[in-house]
Amino acid sequence: MDALQSILPVLSRGEWMVHGLIFAANIILFFLARPILNLIEPTAKNSSKVKIFQALNVLVFVLHAIDLVLLGSNAQYQQYFIKLGYSLMLIYGTLLLYSLLCALSKRRFGKVKELDDKKFYIESYSSRLVELVLLVIIVLSVIYALVVIWEAQNMFTGIYAASAAFLAFTSSIWAPDIISGLIILNTEILEDGDVVVIDGHKNEYVISRVTLIYVVLYDIRNNNRTLMRNSQFTQNRIDNLSRVASTNGIRQGIVYKIGYPQFSGHRDDRLTQLAEFRKTIDGMFDDAYAACCENENIKVNSNKSFEWAMTNAGDYALEYTLWIYLERIPNSKVTSTLRRHLMGTIYKINEAVYIASIAHNVDLSTPDVHQVTMNTTEPIIAAAPVSTTPDQSPLNRA
Repeated sequence: MDALQSILPVLSRGEWMVHGLIFAANIILFFLARPILNLIEPTAKNSSKVKIFQALNVLVFVLHAIDLVLLGSNAQYQQYFIKLGYSLMLIYGTLLLYSLLCALSKRRFGKVKELDDKKFYIESYSSRLVELVLLVIIVLSVIYALVVIWEAQNMFTGIYAASAAFLAFTSSIWAPDIISGLIILNTEILEDGDVVVIDGHKNEYVISRVTLIYVVLYDIRNNNRTLMRNSQFTQNRIDNLSRVASTNGIRQGIVYKIGYPQFSGHRDDRLTQLAEFRKTIDGMFDDAYAACCENENIKVNSNKSFEWAMTNAGDYALEYTLWIYLERIPNSKVTSTLRRHLMGTIYKINEAVYIASIAHNVDLSTPDVHQVTMNTTEPIIAAAPVSTTPDQSPLNRA
């Protein structure tokens, strides 16, 4: 007991009460870090944030204990450790306060959207502006509080001037992203859970979150997460597949190449054969559409029939384009659900068309056509005649 009293400083009852309150607040925040963060962001994964905040609590506790020991052993000690602990607690409390205010702002000024049968509050232009104003006020207040803690009032003007100069010189880095983020929210065309296609990127993405600086995307095809700065995201053309231009749904085109049919006879006979060929093609696509409507796993608009046309008469085959209309994309961030709706539907339609082509005896394979030419400038060498059947002739084989 005497050894403990020799280590601890001699303080008044009021000073010991202040130190006790600091210890108690630190311990309470250590155990309440997870509930507080889950209250602020109930849908987020807060494990890493909880560990960071609890580590700060432990660090402040250690700094406080070291400060008391040094204060008792050295009368000239300037309490640097406790000041550092106060600074860390100030930053800790500020982060919690800002997170809480942002959550309240999102609930008050944000928008409600249903994703995966759950309602979420998402950012809006108004809520983001409120968060920016809060951020400026809180940062200025924290700087002033740190100046008071470290008793550097004589450097107050210089600190603010240095901070303003730093922000001015780095504005070209962070300002475009903040402005682009506000543009994204102000247009109200891009929201969390929307499926988008970005110009220059072949895959489809679902927007997970639009933050102050960057946007988080989920790659639907590859099932990975993608991070893009807001300024980079808005530099390209963005197609929002979740916002259709009409109630028919998304319109997709699938190209099929069919070999040229062989016609014979007189003109009327050839026209009759052409009409039969076109009727066969129509029947193939009609049967494919009927099969797709009967399959619940194929997400096509049953109120809008398939459309098709011959879009190209190439060198080797006739090119037919089949246009389909998909059902409205579900409000979901689950990539497997979106993958079944988008890619799975296209693949199943391909299979339905192939089955219908077998039933209607339509060959979807593109034939290889070779044209043989003879160089007449070379001298022709006479040779003994060779008897060949029509099937053995080189031209017929080609």
